[in-house]
Amino acid sequence: MSKPTIPEYNRPFLKWAGGKYEVLGQIFKRLPKGKRLIEPFVGGGAVFLNAEGFESYVLADINNDLINLYQAASENHAALIDKAERYFEQKNNQDDFLDVRSKFNAMKYTALERGAAFLYLNRHCFNGLIRYNRSGAFNVGFGKFKRPYFPQQEIEHFSTIAHKCAFTHAHYTDTIRLAGAGDVVFCDPPYEPLPKTEGFTNYAAGGFTFEDQCTLANELVHAHQRGARIVITNSSAPKIRELYKSLNFKTHTLHARRSMSCKGNTRGAISDVIAVL
Repeated sequence: MSKPTIPEYNRPFLKWAGGKYEVLGQIFKRLPKGKRLIEPFVGGGAVFLNAEGFESYVLADINNDLINLYQAASENHAALIDKAERYFEQKNNQDDFLDVRSKFNAMKYTALERGAAFLYLNRHCFNGLIRYNRSGAFNVGFGKFKRPYFPQQEIEHFSTIAHKCAFTHAHYTDTIRLAGAGDVVFCDPPYEPLPKTEGFTNYAAGGFTFEDQCTLANELVHAHQRGARIVITNSSAPKIRELYKSLNFKTHTLHARRSMSCKGNTRGAISDVIAVL
């Protein structure tokens, strides 16, 4: 019997639409060395969890629930594991799921409880999606999984590097403006929808427009002018390729797969863009 294979990279403890775990090898071929890694869209965290050689990490996101979870895991990962594991063991049914979701949206939890609830919702909801309505309420339904995986090992690995990480709830412009010489900025923004597709940009209330894509790209150019190195991923939408070309990014193909969409025509192999300055 052959020995089980050891995963090449550490897995995130969250499910995340558009997560970069499966394409880390391609990303790390483009990601330069530096003293500090800055991520304005940290998301599920596959990149920082595996990007070695940095002295520190600035990890930001507009999704406050996500940042609260990371902060809770940083401050006391054992308490988070204990609290979240109880949700997993006792609440794998639709009624309990809806009850937790209702209390979560009504802000009835402490910071630790809210972090545990967010992890529980992420692992128990349909397709592991993170989606909010216009009022800012988490609105993904129950996923009906027989036994959702509890990511204790992944949280424990996270705790070994958390002391190097600063997590902040911030707009991408504020985060990028921190960057200068010695910094590497990795951006994984909500992707620009491909022509004739709807895309998914509502992981936080308000969405992400093409105007945001333009603002983001220009902020990255300014950061590069201050001495930062830049890597950004996105869809291969023609507007994105034209935008990056106009700002002198060097673009390359990122071979990826779509796996979290509920629509068959947006799943499967696809060519995305990874651009560098």
